Amino acid sequence: MEKVKNLFKKLITKYRTADIVFKASIWFICVTIVNNSISLLTQPIINRILTVEEVGVYSVYNTWHSIFAIVATFNLYCGVLEVLITKEKEKSNRIVASLSTLSLIISIVFFGICCIFIKPLSNWLLLKPIYLLVMGATVIAEAIIQFWCVEKRFLYLYKHYSILMIVLFVVKSIATVALAYALKDDRVLGRILGLCLPSVLVAIVLLGLILKKADWKKITVYWKKAVLFNLPLIPHYLSSILLASSDKIMIQRLAGNTEAGLYAVAYTFAGLALIVFTAINNAYTPFSMSAIREKKYKTLSEKTNMIVLFSVFFSLGLTLLAPEGLYILGGEEYLKSLDIVPILILGIFFSSFYFIFSNVEFVYECNKFIFPITLLGAGLNILLNWLFIPRWGYQVAAYTTLISYIIIAICHYIASIKISKEKIYEMKEIMVYLTILLSVSLFSLLLYEVNRFIRYGCCILLIALFVLICIVKGKRVSNPQPEEKAQELEK
Repeated sequence: MEKVKNLFKKLITKYRTADIVFKASIWFICVTIVNNSISLLTQPIINRILTVEEVGVYSVYNTWHSIFAIVATFNLYCGVLEVLITKEKEKSNRIVASLSTLSLIISIVFFGICCIFIKPLSNWLLLKPIYLLVMGATVIAEAIIQFWCVEKRFLYLYKHYSILMIVLFVVKSIATVALAYALKDDRVLGRILGLCLPSVLVAIVLLGLILKKADWKKITVYWKKAVLFNLPLIPHYLSSILLASSDKIMIQRLAGNTEAGLYAVAYTFAGLALIVFTAINNAYTPFSMSAIREKKYKTLSEKTNMIVLFSVFFSLGLTLLAPEGLYILGGEEYLKSLDIVPILILGIFFSSFYFIFSNVEFVYECNKFIFPITLLGAGLNILLNWLFIPRWGYQVAAYTTLISYIIIAICHYIASIKISKEKIYEMKEIMVYLTILLSVSLFSLLLYEVNRFIRYGCCILLIALFVLICIVKGKRVSNPQPEEKAQELEK
């Protein structure tokens, strides 16, 4: 017991003496994981309130929400905002005010047009008109929140960010369950209202704070640059959404709402990996962009390898616990989709993995490769789904998505080398980790058929192997080899 207390004391001391970047990174990762975990905890309740068909309807709504959000906001809180704040941190207030105002204007115009054609649009999307109205309010509110959040992440202002995000996600989770249960005539509407109303209230307050610091004489100063930078990326963002979410739409159209619901719950469990990877990326991206810009490749490579190592072992642990996860999330009827979970987790891993290389393209402001690569992946995914879902069922969508993400990752790696003309990452070590990931993931399909205690034993072995690799890597960093010392002296 005394040893545990001493360990905690050491960790607390290390945290207190750490720099702001370390502290902020820890909080950003923890907040993202906690927030999404709170949201995930409501899934077993909601998935039992809604029917499998209603779960499918909501998953399709969510896909269209993601697509409309990009078109309506130009995704100005991604890409260009990150680049501008990285270059001009002292002007972050002015940048955020300028771009959020532009985004708000574009969104109002876009959804105003949608309202004029709301009936034919709702018929084509197979969604009720009220869903589209709620979608418009949610998209605008979430964009404003994201502008505020990105600034806080890049300036490492983690305290206010952490408090707001945790409170917001708790309120949204409670409201979602309560309204889904209360609106018995339309439980899907209850679920989306539970996400919309808290976001709108928070967005109104944040917009006031953002505009209060605005320089109204120069409010349009970044508009031209923002549009020119992000406009070529819109097709990339849309293709990314199509790649990530077109499966659900195509399954609904080609197989039905019930199959879309089964796929959605399997994807929700696999999405635990996305929660963790997104949290890591939120902390990693500011550091990565700064390291690439300052050419600190050795430090970048070391941290990147550790992130890939952790991501691989987390993915494998999640894969081995998939039967229990699906049962908790939805019940026994959702175990039909168990065999696609390892493939979905692999796809999610590669969907986050390629950002390691695409960050190089953003830093060098060379985004000409981004859209063609994403379009290639999205087009291939849609084509394969169209060909094979009617023939082999909804399960094939997991495999087509994985293939597409692997191709995208390879293409971005080639593009990063072509742009930087330098060796930034240590790919031999990364390839070893990827080989372990693919091998164990495919082997897990056989483990699902045996006694669950064998799977639990494999989980323990994975944890032991991860700890062993970390210890070896730690000793290597503390005691560099003679060749590494010579390289450092030469530098």
